[in-house]
Amino acid sequence: MSNKFGSLVADVAKPFRVELIDPSTEDVIRDKAGRAAYIDVWAADGEQARQFGRQKRKDLNLRIKQSRNGKVEPDDALDANIAMCAALTADWYLVDRLSREPLDVPCTLENAADLYSPPGMGWIFVQAWSEANNAANFLQKPPTISPITPTPSSELLPK
Repeated sequence: MSNKFGSLVADVAKPFRVELIDPSTEDVIRDKAGRAAYIDVWAADGEQARQFGRQKRKDLNLRIKQSRNGKVEPDDALDANIAMCAALTADWYLVDRLSREPLDVPCTLENAADLYSPPGMGWIFVQAWSEANNAANFLQKPPTISPITPTPSSELLPK
């Protein structure tokens, strides 16, 4: 990642893995073999999000041109966020939280929208959406350096 702003730039070239947490137990959902359920999401300010935004603007311009009065009803903010989260969903491994059986649902844009949209599915949407919007997930971690021990002020006094 070569950039004049160095490590201030997040690495949005790869998705972040969100292990799904069961809100009733606060544990990661796992299949019977112990494999974690997950959703891989792209960064909300990455190229996938920008492509989604460009397409959304094109669609809006087309809707305005096709309307009778040049006005279009605004999209619902939650629906817009769900659509964007679906576009940011790169892959998943879904597991039924009670039976612990894998769910054989391919990761597609349409299926991701179906996963996040219905009432009662907000707990999954919130996990994917919040992690896609968390810059810390895409920033390079600083090297671990042993902490600097402060010098006691008594050692600084002249003897």
